[in-house]
Amino acid sequence: MMKKRNKKGWLDTNVILRYLIRDDEALFQWVEPLFLKAEKGELTLYIHSITMAELVWTLESFYGYDKEKIVNVLIRFINARGIEILEKETLQNALILYLDANVDYIDAYLASHAASSEISTIYTLDRKPFSRLTKNAVFPDPSP
Repeated sequence: MMKKRNKKGWLDTNVILRYLIRDDEALFQWVEPLFLKAEKGELTLYIHSITMAELVWTLESFYGYDKEKIVNVLIRFINARGIEILEKETLQNALILYLDANVDYIDAYLASHAASSEISTIYTLDRKPFSRLTKNAVFPDPSP
């Protein structure tokens, strides 16, 4: 008897949003079975770091979620059974930095990525957020 193979697929931001927000019942009814199959181990759903960035941006700018709510929702979501995240540790750290340092998610992601990479230096013009995120940020000399 052959073992059933686990199916795999990438999730687009809008599928995740319909599941998390449940603002369109017809679409929720279509996406919910994907997540139920993932919970049962019948399906593995992959999320790319770009998708995560779009999720944070959309939840914050369009849905008006505050940072604490975004972090709580997404940390729980990315740790659900059947969900696989590229750079999971980096993304979890980025979410925590995003909240704790009160910076934009993309800045938090870059600092988190640099901290876990062989290339830790960040060249930036954004002194305020990066001075809170890392000791490896290089800023322009303020004197002319």
